[in-house]
Order: sequence, then structure tokens, then C-alpha cells
Amino acid sequence: MAESAVPGRSRLRLRAQDARGAVLVELTLVIVLFSLLLFGIIEFGVAYNDYISVRNGSREAARLAVVDDVKGAPSCTINGTSVTPPANPASPSDATNALVCKAKDRIGLASAKTKVKISLAGTAIGQNVTVCASYPVESVTGLLAPFLDGKNLVSTVVMRMEQPPAYLAFSEAGNQC
Repeated sequence: MAESAVPGRSRLRLRAQDARGAVLVELTLVIVLFSLLLFGIIEFGVAYNDYISVRNGSREAARLAVVDDVKGAPSCTINGTSVTPPANPASPSDATNALVCKAKDRIGLASAKTKVKISLAGTAIGQNVTVCASYPVESVTGLLAPFLDGKNLVSTVVMRMEQPPAYLAFSEAGNQC
């Protein structure tokens, strides 16, 4: 009787070892899928945060454009060149640089990567001014880089001018507007 019970026990041990192997394979598959989901959520969150920054910054820059608030602009990078607008711009080109720097400051992302375009329908009060900003999406983890690289976040805001503009229309090289 003891002899017949031994082969049954060895069969149970073999089945238990087979089950452990199957559990290991299933766990590996679940971990891979969970990791993809987790990193996808992280990538989406970062990209969405950047989009909100571009959207809100564009809206604030358009508001600054319609009231012609170009004084006290910070330094920024325009077309690959570092620009420091004067505190009180006197020329239209200085006022344009100041507005672009204020737009990039309000967006709050990398100044060199943020591209701005300013369009004027006319220079009279009541005419439209359009501020468009674009920013490239970059993969944080690298896992979704094939899907994100080469894409841009773009926001366009149109408002009516309340003051005659001291600035000119401007389009930064590389913008996606």
C-alpha cells in the first residue's frame, strides 16, 4: 500500500511544479501589461500637463497682446538667439520681442522649444489678434517614444484688440501654427 501511494505523490509534485511554471509565465505577462499601462498613464499625464501649460500661456499672452502690455518682459530664446527686451520698448521690433518673451514666460516650458506666432487682422481697436504657440511632445520614459516623438502641442487664441498694438506680426521659425 505504501508503494502505490508513492507514485501518486510524485505525480502531485510534478503537477505542482508545472503549476508553478505556469504561474511564473502568467505573472510575467501581467507585470509587462501592468508596466505598459502604468508608463502610458505617466506619459499621458506629462503630455496633458504640457498641453494645459501651452493652452493657458497662449490665452494669457493673447490677453497681454490685446491690451498692448509689453513692458517689463523677461529674457527668452527667439529663433535660437537669447533676447532681452528693454523694460519699456520704444520700437515695434522691441515690442514684438517683448510680447513673444512674455508669451513664452506665461507658457512656462522650455523657452527654446516653445514656438510663438502672432498674427494681426489689422491695427485698429476691435481688430483681431491671434496668438498661437506650439511645443514638441517628448517621451519621459522612452517607452512610448515611437508614438509621441514628432508630435506638437498647439494652441491658438483669437481676441479683439482693446489698444492699438505697438508690436508687429511675428512668426517664429519652426512653429506648427
